[in-house]
Amino acid sequence: MGKGMLLRLIVIAMMILSGLAGGQATAQEVIGAVTRIQGEASGTRGDATRALGLTASVFLNEVVSTGEAARLEVTLVDNTRLTLGEKAKLTLDRYVFNSAAGSGTIRFAVVGAFRFLSGQVSKLATSDVSVTTSVAAIGIRGTEFWAGPIDNQALGVFLIEGAVSVLNAAGEQILSQPGQGTNIATPGAAPGPVTFWPQGKVNRALAAVTFR
Repeated sequence: MGKGMLLRLIVIAMMILSGLAGGQATAQEVIGAVTRIQGEASGTRGDATRALGLTASVFLNEVVSTGEAARLEVTLVDNTRLTLGEKAKLTLDRYVFNSAAGSGTIRFAVVGAFRFLSGQVSKLATSDVSVTTSVAAIGIRGTEFWAGPIDNQALGVFLIEGAVSVLNAAGEQILSQPGQGTNIATPGAAPGPVTFWPQGKVNRALAAVTFR
């Protein structure tokens, strides 16, 4: 069985078990699963921490963490994919996927390097998808992008497809063309000028979330 078929079967199983396709998730409901893993990863809910393996369920408000040299791909019920690099933390704060009503919300927080690929939520008539990092919020408009610390900068954001906004109290930048990126030098600094990242920098960024 190919990886694509396995992923689809996992997502279908999640939808059957969680019943999320018609409404909002609650804290105890499954909203995704681990679809790829390298090294060690864990999930923490309350005082309980468990090791994560391939096909492990992921819950709303669970803190998903990766170890040294680890990589982790989480696929949500709507086929949104989040890939974490090493020593990263992901918390899914809000998840609503209501295909019948044409609306959905994904709000999550990340520490460390990650790659985001939009699923069905971003394609609905009304969608609200955003990520919070320690230095900026990223508004997602149906897209694929990378974000994380890079080249001694507190945060870099690189657009692969679609569009994103990078916003904090000091300013905002919009990435609207594939290949564009912006950097935030230090916490509290405004997002820097939008530029096309050189290939070497792109390679360094993507390597931080690439499976080996």
